[in-house]
Amino acid sequence: MKTVKGVFFAALLCGAMSCGNNEEKPAAVVRPKETPRELYLKQISRYEKEMHQSQTLDPNTATIAVKAYDDFVKAFPDDSLSPDFIFKAAEISTANQQYTQALMYYEMITSKYPAFKLVPESLYLQGYLLDNFLNDDAKAKLVYEQVIEKYPKLPYAADAKAAIRNLGKSDEELIREFEKKNKRKK
Repeated sequence: MKTVKGVFFAALLCGAMSCGNNEEKPAAVVRPKETPRELYLKQISRYEKEMHQSQTLDPNTATIAVKAYDDFVKAFPDDSLSPDFIFKAAEISTANQQYTQALMYYEMITSKYPAFKLVPESLYLQGYLLDNFLNDDAKAKLVYEQVIEKYPKLPYAADAKAAIRNLGKSDEELIREFEKKNKRKK
């Protein structure tokens, strides 16, 4: 009997609630949900802000920022921001002494985004990383030669020629050559 009374009371309560006044209640404010792209951009913005506020590059923040750029590019490879984000990832990787990773990002720019404005710089920086940090003079020379061939009128070509002349020389040899040049100028 208690069960029947309970069901009856619940039904009566529901009916009473639905019979109240017919005033329209204001519709709940519905905010559009952020798109995945916007969420990625918000995250990237947060990490960029964090890095810019610091006097020195925090390796952990740098690693997380590079991952955020990388994640965006994987999710939106054809987005107009993707090559910029890859370039930033390469710069941060270089500053964070992740030279192999930086090289991979610069190579990605030159291969996947050939119309991107920073392709000449990306190509030159590949040679620079190979030359100065990854100790691969043979590959560095090939990359520098590509810079000279593809972009002969850009300053990177002149820099690449100078780099080729200095490949394989020790710091002491370079200093001696520099001092020798300075003595001749006097």
